[in-house]
Amino acid sequence: MNKLLLFVALILMCFGIVAIYSVSAYVAVSKGFPTEHYLQKHLVHLVIAVVALMVFSKIDYALWKVSSRFVFTVGAVLTLGTIIMGIATKGAARWIMNIQPSEIMKFGFIAWVCTKLSNAGDEIKTLKCSIIQPAIPMVISGILLALQPNYSMLIIFCGVLLVLLLVAGANLKYIGLSILAAVPTGLLVLLTSSHSRKRIDAFFAPTGEMTASQHQGMHAVAALGNGGVFGTGVGMGEEKLGYLPESFKDMIYAAVGEEFGFIGTAIILVAFAMLFSQGFNIARDSSTRFGKYLAVALSTSLFMNFVIHVCVCVGLIPVTGQPLPFISYGGTNLIMSAAFIGILLNISRSTTGKSIREPYMSSSMSYDSGRSMNFGARRSSI
Repeated sequence: MNKLLLFVALILMCFGIVAIYSVSAYVAVSKGFPTEHYLQKHLVHLVIAVVALMVFSKIDYALWKVSSRFVFTVGAVLTLGTIIMGIATKGAARWIMNIQPSEIMKFGFIAWVCTKLSNAGDEIKTLKCSIIQPAIPMVISGILLALQPNYSMLIIFCGVLLVLLLVAGANLKYIGLSILAAVPTGLLVLLTSSHSRKRIDAFFAPTGEMTASQHQGMHAVAALGNGGVFGTGVGMGEEKLGYLPESFKDMIYAAVGEEFGFIGTAIILVAFAMLFSQGFNIARDSSTRFGKYLAVALSTSLFMNFVIHVCVCVGLIPVTGQPLPFISYGGTNLIMSAAFIGILLNISRSTTGKSIREPYMSSSMSYDSGRSMNFGARRSSI
């Protein structure tokens, strides 16, 4: 299997242990807990994540092709449960029983779309395969995520779907028309939702006009500035002392930048770049279309999660609640990110996916749908 991918993921998890302990100690003490309170809870989640990585790396990825709808349904039902019974935190109901079901729904969504696209064969250019079939899980997911609301997660869903359609060779005309219809709708939803409107208004507010929504973003940028090149040193950051909210969760990249400096954040960027490149290498070398699409989708999901988190911390986009994969404190995202790595490792094995049977795709269609990554169907049934 791809050992470099495994090594990088484990290194990021280990770095997360140091970062969380350093950043969360003050918060724990201020709430009357021991300094190791959040570290101990994170270590429990980390052990589960490592176990998930090992288990998913052993499960033949062909299983996700036949169980995609079931996984999506479970995630969608649980996500609906958060809307009905979940407790709203900062204006959004995203958790139920300390689980964020949208992460499970995301995996089910990815597996379902990959299944439909890999089964399309020469019909990939048709309206049915290019738009209608992928639109079913997308519309369901979009409605549920908008009701929570969780717009940053919805953006990840849309980004993953777009990348998958392009990689699979779907009809560009239909993709373009869908984008023209989806973008105005998305902007209308964002601008009419009080939850997102406050953050957008704060993002475009004049410099120096401090608001509650602006507070977190401004202190994130301040933390990165304080770090300079070499950082203030482990445990020596000041912004985590009650100034930077969610310092060990949704803003941990900024907290790391303060204590580890530009060098520390650059190392994180390089590590994630290596992780993503290996994910796409696995996609290129997979012997099935489903394996290729699944590897691309999982890598893209992690990539978008990473990009949104970093862009928030450096002030490029409005503040939103997306953790930094493998490093931020949390349970569901950490476990699912580790599971994604496990699936990628399984796809990288040459002995897996043997039971997958896919419709024939002519050589011209195979070239057109995967010319940038050699995406041809090497195992097909006629």
